[in-house]
Amino acid sequence: MTGTASPAAREGAGRGMFADGLALSASAAISAVAGMVGWILAARLLPASDVGHASAFVSGMLLIAGVAELGLGPAVLRWLPRAGRLLPRLLNRTYFAVLLGGIAGAVVFVLVPSGADVAAKAAGGVWLFLPAAVAWTVFQFQDSVLTGLGRARWVPVENGLFALARLVVLVILAPVAGALGVLLSWIVPTLLAVAVVTVLVFRGARGADRPGELPDRRDVVRLLAPTYPGTVCVVVLYNLIPLIILHRFGAEANAVFYVVWTAINALDLAASVFVNPLVVRMSAEPGHARELVVGTGRKLALVFVPLLAIGGLLAGVLLMIFGPEYTAGADLLRILLLAQLPRLAVLLAIGVHLGQGRGMGVATLHGVTAALAVVLALVMPSELAFGIGLLIAEFVLAIVVLLDLRTRLRGAPV
Repeated sequence: MTGTASPAAREGAGRGMFADGLALSASAAISAVAGMVGWILAARLLPASDVGHASAFVSGMLLIAGVAELGLGPAVLRWLPRAGRLLPRLLNRTYFAVLLGGIAGAVVFVLVPSGADVAAKAAGGVWLFLPAAVAWTVFQFQDSVLTGLGRARWVPVENGLFALARLVVLVILAPVAGALGVLLSWIVPTLLAVAVVTVLVFRGARGADRPGELPDRRDVVRLLAPTYPGTVCVVVLYNLIPLIILHRFGAEANAVFYVVWTAINALDLAASVFVNPLVVRMSAEPGHARELVVGTGRKLALVFVPLLAIGGLLAGVLLMIFGPEYTAGADLLRILLLAQLPRLAVLLAIGVHLGQGRGMGVATLHGVTAALAVVLALVMPSELAFGIGLLIAEFVLAIVVLLDLRTRLRGAPV
């Protein structure tokens, strides 16, 4: 698609972009619901302390996967649409880099005393953590690959089947294996999904016959040098915060916080991937940046603002599902849901920077958000105070971001 496409073609492509965004958000929702159901079962089957240690294991696994992906997930959203017949070569290089990154990251994690302690206290220990982290690194990367290939609507199918398999494994193994069954319910479906999707991706890549281009070394450095630290900051934001809470307030407090934080991260991820088709379209059609950004922003608000409002109203009821002790996190959940409202503007701006190849802008927004969250988690006297501080920080950042977007897009063609 080019900047000279007819209005009718652009309207149809806009509908397709919206459908892709909804598919990716639905995929995140499916994963979140399955995750919540899994943790509900775990909360019912295991003591809160065991749930706290298991959640720390999973947080460590996700932390390493995000770091070890090397920032290639966001990058392939921009590179894959341009690869053409060179697509198999690009896929070989990026998959190999992600696999090596996963292996290195997992080994480093278990060699660090704090990481080894997290792995050792969970069922299965260090030797279960290594394959779990490597497999999840590749699994996470594949969603971006499918989106960059124009197969965003495969993502909810993949994650839906993964979620179903995960719950089946949990139901079968948790009653007999306890905490180990909880961890295996993550690991076994992940290994199967990685094997199946990898085969499908590489078979589909063989048919590309249009001319294409690969990013040269300068393009790689310009995009990855700033965006990779930004990606690490997202991983820190999602997965390091519960580990800090575990260290400061104990396993039982972390069990409640982890449930709330997981729900917030699920919404944040759903909104993030909703914006990914904007990145793909801006890469292919840079002449219509303003139109694409305004349209995506409106649809982002249309989809997510009602969800945030409903979540706030039902916070106590939703947490009651996990057990009476988890309702203590209801006020924190409401505050963090409110903080997601300005966060939508930040996520839209991140998509704009990535679509236009401005890695430094991506890194800055991710870095500022993560740094604020980590500092608040380290210094605030309670989990509730952490939420209030994050709410204020997100509103301030959103104001800055919206003013910057208004300046950048002023006068851009539609």
